[in-house]
Amino acid sequence: MNALKRLFVKSDNIMRDSYIWNTMSALLFALQSAIVLLVITRTNGLDDAGVFSIAYAVGSLMYYVGEYGVRKYQVSDVNEELSFTDYHAHRVVACVITVIASAVYTVICYTKQGYSGYKAYIVLMVCLIKVVEAYSEVYFGRYQQVGRLDVSAKTNLYRTFIGMAAFMIALAITHDMALSMTIWLVAVILAFLTSSLAVMKDFATLEFRFRWDRIWKIFVDCFPLFAGYFMLLYVSNAPKYAIDACMTDTDQACYNFIFMPVFAIGLFANFIFNPILVDLAHKWDGAEIKGFSKIVIRQIFVITAITLLAIGVALTIGCPVLGAMYNADLSAYRIDLAILMVGGGMLALVNFFAVVITVMRYQKSLTAGYVVLAVLAGLTANRAVGSYGIRGATMLYTSLMAVLSVVFALMTFRYIKKAGN
Repeated sequence: MNALKRLFVKSDNIMRDSYIWNTMSALLFALQSAIVLLVITRTNGLDDAGVFSIAYAVGSLMYYVGEYGVRKYQVSDVNEELSFTDYHAHRVVACVITVIASAVYTVICYTKQGYSGYKAYIVLMVCLIKVVEAYSEVYFGRYQQVGRLDVSAKTNLYRTFIGMAAFMIALAITHDMALSMTIWLVAVILAFLTSSLAVMKDFATLEFRFRWDRIWKIFVDCFPLFAGYFMLLYVSNAPKYAIDACMTDTDQACYNFIFMPVFAIGLFANFIFNPILVDLAHKWDGAEIKGFSKIVIRQIFVITAITLLAIGVALTIGCPVLGAMYNADLSAYRIDLAILMVGGGMLALVNFFAVVITVMRYQKSLTAGYVVLAVLAGLTANRAVGSYGIRGATMLYTSLMAVLSVVFALMTFRYIKKAGN
């Protein structure tokens, strides 16, 4: 255990290791569902792949209930107005709420939505795995807050890899997805105990002390972030929910095959942005508006360049590569994939502007945009997918992301201009 702990904490060059390990960790975490979906498709077939796809979409929503949008708020709390004990207590409460919400949702799907017991169990297991991930985030936030993003990245990489490996090995041996999901849950809990929990005492005192006034303050202050991230993910997944309601599990699998590369754009943008988050917060806190603006503009150009590259790949080798990976004929979805790449670029911009607005502490202004878009998605998703199938899903997603990115861009530069006056 001590040797493993030293591996997580030791660093000869923290800045270099932060970039390297954060890149590897973010890459694996972002590709988690894609890799697992690939294994399920080749091991158990398209129907189970579709079941996992909708389960992962629901689980990701539950993750945001547990994480509550607090990590970036916690990391940018450079003056430590709240202690780690307060952030930890809030996370415990949020995760308990998430477990209850996951159970209630699963029961409703089983009794009212026609889910089989098997499908409902898979959904519940994925939700619980996401609860563990959400709880771990409060530890990652602490490491990054004190300048050790490398420790955050190493422990996240370790936990993610152990859970995925355990699941894939179990599925390859048993072909039983329900049993394999249970093994995945146990594996991520054990991995968390031997990584994040093991090294925490070097960075903060872990106390189970519930100061309800401070917990409530976090709930109130971060509610716009939580509501925003939750509704953004709902909007992102609205086409998947519509496919679940209007089409088959096989259609769900095919949509998810071409949807997987969407997050690659945001992933590569985050590689560059995450390590400079604390610096951005310091520049804003120190009223260095010019330096702050330069970082923002540079990141916009980075996201744009990555998006254009992704569109080119989608129109040329995208579908053949994805089809070969997932053993499926995706040739009919070339244009749909390109449309989704545009949407991926818009999503990366939305996430980036939301983080910048949070650093500026104007996060409450995000809520209105998210609410309007979530309502719009709820009203139009089933109609778009029911009428136009996969093409309707891709157009819906990209249109929603484009609208939101423009709104948040206008907010961002308005607040920067206000601070510069």
